[in-house]
Amino acid sequence: MAQHYRVIHFIHAMLRLEGLDFIREVYRQFLHRVPSEVEYQHYMKLLAMRQTKQTLMVHVMCSEEAERLYHQPPAGFIHLHDETAASILRRFYPSEPFFFVHSLYNELLCRNPDTQGMQGHLHSLLAGMQKKNLLHGFFTSAECQQLLSLPQIPVQDDWRMVDTGIAALPSGHRIVNHIGIFLAYPHPLALDGEGIGRFLYRLIEGFLINRPDVHIHIAATDYNYMDAENTFALLKSHFPGRLHITKSNNIESFNTSVPAEVWIVPIVSLELAMFLKKPYIVCLHDLVHHQFKDLYFTIYPEFCHRVDRNGYHILKKAAAIVSNSNYVRTHHAIGVAGMPAEKTHVIRLAPPNNEYQTFSFIDEAQFRMKYQLYLDYLVFPTVFRLHKNIERLIAAFIKFRQSFDGYHSRLRLVFTDQLTNTPKQTEVMQMLQHVADEEIRSSIMFIGRIPKSDLPSLYKYALGTIVPTLFEGSCPFPILESLTMGTPVAAANLEVTNEIITDMSAFLAFNPYSIEEMEAAIRGLWTYRHNLLARQQAAISGAMQRSWTDAAYEYYALIQHVAGTN
Repeated sequence: MAQHYRVIHFIHAMLRLEGLDFIREVYRQFLHRVPSEVEYQHYMKLLAMRQTKQTLMVHVMCSEEAERLYHQPPAGFIHLHDETAASILRRFYPSEPFFFVHSLYNELLCRNPDTQGMQGHLHSLLAGMQKKNLLHGFFTSAECQQLLSLPQIPVQDDWRMVDTGIAALPSGHRIVNHIGIFLAYPHPLALDGEGIGRFLYRLIEGFLINRPDVHIHIAATDYNYMDAENTFALLKSHFPGRLHITKSNNIESFNTSVPAEVWIVPIVSLELAMFLKKPYIVCLHDLVHHQFKDLYFTIYPEFCHRVDRNGYHILKKAAAIVSNSNYVRTHHAIGVAGMPAEKTHVIRLAPPNNEYQTFSFIDEAQFRMKYQLYLDYLVFPTVFRLHKNIERLIAAFIKFRQSFDGYHSRLRLVFTDQLTNTPKQTEVMQMLQHVADEEIRSSIMFIGRIPKSDLPSLYKYALGTIVPTLFEGSCPFPILESLTMGTPVAAANLEVTNEIITDMSAFLAFNPYSIEEMEAAIRGLWTYRHNLLARQQAAISGAMQRSWTDAAYEYYALIQHVAGTN
């Protein structure tokens, strides 16, 4: 077992020092420097005047200099063990209130919050209380001081810090009847429009189909409880009494009231998972901000730094880590995050055959009228992320439409997001403004996020799907979705895609950084659309035969082993 040191352990050790040693250690722990001679003399004088060590310590701990240190972004994905109290405080001090309060309880009181305390402190922070005042209050509380008065604060052996080697899964797994899905987002999130929501819907359905004895327990905050209810309503009706959604802003409520034996944490940025007391499996879809550092750290520095501050600890505490491709397992889980290979696993995604069969197709005329898609169109169903490469796709499509055959095709390019308030809005708008022909400008359509029940029809009535993304954590899902609906695809040639597609030329493969190659792929999709499908389906036949019950079966085998080894 690995030992889990908290801030209070460092404080407890400091209080056992005297004089210059005490002052020197307080500065090292909270400011990462040695005190000046003037500072030495000042604090020695205060100690001589019988100021308490706690008073001097809290003055340094809550100083403006210390706060600046707590807010400093990490230099990269943190791999080092915490060596000082400030190192630990830096991991959660800049975080949103949910994680900050949970961390204060754990680091200074060695426990999760009680419901009343959580609500009170959360309310105070949302009302404008400064974090240093709450830090001060926790440190000076009777509960913290009582712990500090003990001869020794136990250093707990923490199962969550174990590097569990479970690459080879032995026979005799423990039967697991209750699986937790951790969705405690600290902010509202529309799951139905996100890839993570579709992934979870299909995986949960696979669990419920495979194992009639299994119950699924979804943990949500007040922020996303109703969205979770709406997202999984159909599954609740199809499997009555077996899908349960619990809401709380306090993770300890999930620990005590939800009977989950093993949790699935579907994304590494869900920091609150660190406070679960049962073992959890992290789905590491990717660390895309390290794949494209210049892009992501420039546009979304706060998100990138948050993942880097705590991603290592979330993965380290996990019982197992699952990726959807060997690329992410090797380059991200092992390469960037530094996880041991034996702790990492690959469970591939599957086409949405079962899910799409539950939807009723919209009549083509009605569908086209609903979304004003009266002419032939190519589609790229995606939420706009920096690596989705929409600006190059639009540039290539404009070049195609400006050619003789492209102009007379009257082809449309359809995106399932809105351009407004996205990082690429200015660049794309400037590009469109330079297109003199209104017919070409209007052929690029942003229809916004559509209900998942409309997505099969969007693919079915499309002339083709084009996937220009610079990177994905697995074979891009629009490829599987489009071929499920019998619609041909043109796709970027990515290492991760080559893991399951045996003949990328069948997909009119192009370099995603080359507008010229992308234009040629668009022309090829338009010209040869009637002859591509059979060859594409043959080139990806193995992946297309896979089902979500297969994926759920592999997850369940891993869950059984995790439950049996913790």
